[in-house]
Parts: sequence; C-alpha cells; structure tokens
Amino acid sequence: LVTTASSAFAMIAGFVTMLSAGHVPTILLIFIIQGLMVRELFALAVEVRKEKDVPWFRLQQWYFYGTAVFFTYGRFLKHKWLESSIAKDPERLGAFGLFMFAHHSFISYIGWMVGLVLFVLSLRSRGLYLYQFGQFAWTHMIIVTVLMQSSCFVANVLEGMIWFVFPVSIVFFNDAAAYMCGFFFGRTPLIKISPKKTWEGFIGGLIVTLIVTPFAAAWMQQYEWLICPVDDKSPLRLFGGASGCDVDPLFIPKEVPVASIVGGFESTLGWMVPHGWIATVARALFGLETVRASWFQVHALVFASFAGIIAPFGGFFASGFKRAFKIKDFSDTIPGHGGITDRMDCQMVMALFSHLYITNFIRQPGLMTVGQLLLKIEFLTNENLLRLYKAVGKVIVTRGLKLP
Repeated sequence: LVTTASSAFAMIAGFVTMLSAGHVPTILLIFIIQGLMVRELFALAVEVRKEKDVPWFRLQQWYFYGTAVFFTYGRFLKHKWLESSIAKDPERLGAFGLFMFAHHSFISYIGWMVGLVLFVLSLRSRGLYLYQFGQFAWTHMIIVTVLMQSSCFVANVLEGMIWFVFPVSIVFFNDAAAYMCGFFFGRTPLIKISPKKTWEGFIGGLIVTLIVTPFAAAWMQQYEWLICPVDDKSPLRLFGGASGCDVDPLFIPKEVPVASIVGGFESTLGWMVPHGWIATVARALFGLETVRASWFQVHALVFASFAGIIAPFGGFFASGFKRAFKIKDFSDTIPGHGGITDRMDCQMVMALFSHLYITNFIRQPGLMTVGQLLLKIEFLTNENLLRLYKAVGKVIVTRGLKLP
C-alpha cells in the first residue's frame, strides 16, 4: 500500500510540475509516456529463442517508430511553432528548411520505405518468415494505435492547455469516484472481464463526476495560461505557457439554455434517454429555462459523460487484452501500479474523443494562418508567385491598408 501510494504521489507531482512548466515540457511528457507504452507493447510479442536468429529486428522496430514520430510530430511542429515563426521571419529557416517542412510528408514516406527495404533484406531463414511478418504487423499496429491517440493529446495541448488538462483530469477523477462508490456500495457485477467492477461503482462514479464537472471547469477557465492556444499571438515557447491571447467567448459565463446543457449528455446516453426528457424534468421541477454558465462548462459535461460511460471500456479492453496474453500487468514500470499502459488505457480512448470533439464542435477547421500560407507558397511556380504578389497588392489597396 505504501509503495502504491508513493508511486501515485510521484506521478501526480511529476504531472503537475510538467504542466506548470508549459506547453513544451507537457508535450515532452506525452512523448515519454508514448515511448514507454510502445516499449511495453513491443515486448509482449517477443519470443526470445527466435529473436536470437533475427539480428537487428528490435532496431528495425524502433526505426519504424522513429519514422512515425517524425511524421506525426513534424506535422504539429510545422503547423504551430514553425508557421508562427515563419510568419514573423520568412528567412529564418532558409531555403533548405522551408523545403524540408514543405515536403515533410514525402520525406516521411521515403524514410518508411527505407525501413521496408531493410526488413525485406532481413528475411533470410524460411522457418522465421511467419514470425518476422507477424512482428512486422504487430509493430505497425502498436505504432499506429499508440501514436494516433497520443498525438491527439499533443494537438489538444496546442489548442490550449485546458483541452488537455481537463479531459485527463476528469478521467482520473471518474476512475477514483467509481472506485470509491464501488468500494462502499458495490454489489452487482458489471462485466465478466473485470470481476471487481460493479454497476454501483459505474453509475455512482458517473453521477459524482457530472456533479463536480461544472465547478471544476469554472475554476480552470479562470487561468490565462490554461485557455490560451498556441498561435501567432501566443507562440510556442520552450518554458512557460501561452499568454496575451484574446479570451475566447467560449470561456465567458452567460445565460445558457438548459436544453443546450443537457443535449450533449442525452446524445452520449443515446437511446437510453428520450431526447429533451432531462430538460423537461428540470423545467417542471425547478422552473429552469436557462442557467449562467460558459459554453466551456457545457462542453465539459459532454467530456464528463464520455469519461464516465465510454472511457471505462478502454480499461475493460485492456483487461481482456492482458487475459489473452495471460499476464497481470503490461510491465512493472510503476511500482504498485504495473506498467504505463495499465494507467493510460482509459486516457487513450479519451484522447481521441476529445480531439475529434474539439475539431468537430468547437474549433473552426480550414482557417489558415500566415505561416501555413507561406509554406503553401513554397509549392508555387515563379509565374504564379508573381501573380499572387499582384493579387495581394490589389487586396491591400482595396482595403485601404498602408504597407509597414
């Protein structure tokens, strides 16, 4: 118990420290967690006897991982930090740097093809073909699964720290609330794959999470370093959060219809609750038509609903996965807690949901920054570049702007 508590305290302290240090340390933390998860999952399918006859295959796995990291995080580096830097100083990277990032996806593909060639050249013993191709498929499945979801967390960080901190925190809180409710009131088993989970804990955790969520969201949205996104006005810095941004109306409290607040919760429950039923009950019992809240608090209720209803199934999936491999934990990286993957199963589900929710219902995709535009210009021919120059000049004159 002492070991488990000490490890939990160390994890929380480390998490808070990295958050306080700013965007880059937080992204570094995500990168470290991602790498440890990949290492744990790579190790699951290793057969030591066969590995001796397949030299350099572990190195190939990490090469493919490195190529995927370059492709995935290179996109964020290009679209956030570099583009804001280029917007201020177009000559900062030089012609070679602009070429590298303008053709980043193609370079990533060439890197992957080099790995494929090396893998084919390593196929020497016919008796090991099946094992090697199985490892090749396993490697790519792990890389895609882990990187796709952890990169969503990085995207959330760049949208504003609050979009990373809140989803992560609400999953942890729901897990703790469900444990406590199950400990004191649990009687009815929830799912066979996790015998200790109970319906009382599942439902109790959801209710407690939904009650706490509006207050937690209201508290978080007060802090500028949490709500400011990384953009031209608040560039990405090595240490310290973004600041000096215009406060998004999303975080400003105002009168919000009750129907809008409960709509996201009802959508999460789907067919279990008739549409509009909760708003009707609130109106009948309390006479509520509107409440004073920010739209972030409304979105937070959707995150909380997902964290309480759907995210736990990420943990159930991980439990089934471990049973299939006949192991208790993915590793012993964290004393008393198992592996990193054991602690991140629900979080990875939440990462993808929160990113897709933000891009579909909160942010406006398709808007282009100055840095993004300058990278696109790299693809233009000299003739089209001159045409663009003349067209931009006409727009400046039409708007009555003066050149600096």
